[in-house]
Amino acid sequence: MLTLGVAAALLAMGSARAQTPQAPAPVTAAEAPAPRYTASKLEFAFNYMDGDHDGKVSRAEAAGFRGVARHFDEADTDRDNFLSRAEFDAAMNHAKAE
Repeated sequence: MLTLGVAAALLAMGSARAQTPQAPAPVTAAEAPAPRYTASKLEFAFNYMDGDHDGKVSRAEAAGFRGVARHFDEADTDRDNFLSRAEFDAAMNHAKAE
């Protein structure tokens, strides 16, 4: 996300002959990349992994899914050894969990 703003700022600086450095323009929601996965696909995947249907994915439940297991600790932002739906969604779409 930030890369687009920095690239735009560098292009603007190259065309202008200003001698003072300019701060990069902030990235707006319109410029932010679209989520990689839709909410319905994330819901399906999360529910599929949540074998005991308790609303969270344990490390054991994630073990059968190589990508999730490999990045479990990164996705588990509250460090409770479970992935909430919000943590899972954020990790899958490379965003911060809310």
